[in-house]
Amino acid sequence: MFLNKYLNSIYLDLVYSNYEEDFIALLDEDNFNKVYMLLKNNNFYFIDDIILNYLELFEIEEKYVQLAIADIKSILGYDFVEQIGRNMTLINKIIELAVNYS
Repeated sequence: MFLNKYLNSIYLDLVYSNYEEDFIALLDEDNFNKVYMLLKNNNFYFIDDIILNYLELFEIEEKYVQLAIADIKSILGYDFVEQIGRNMTLINKIIELAVNYS
């Protein structure tokens, strides 16, 4: 599974305990990488935690995630990443917005 390229063995074990193996197997590696790079380019410093708790974000097309992040940034302001880092439930809002765009 390609997730071992992104996560250390501890996080990888946790992902497999949090999610069904069938769900993980259905993830598209190319889209996963695009969303991962989008988060990285926006200075999300807690990507491993997002993967661990919000893996469904990585199954949404990157262009819709990008639109959702832009919306959240306009709402929260310049320090939006820090605010999300302090309140990870805001990832649910990104997922909700991205799904609405798709």
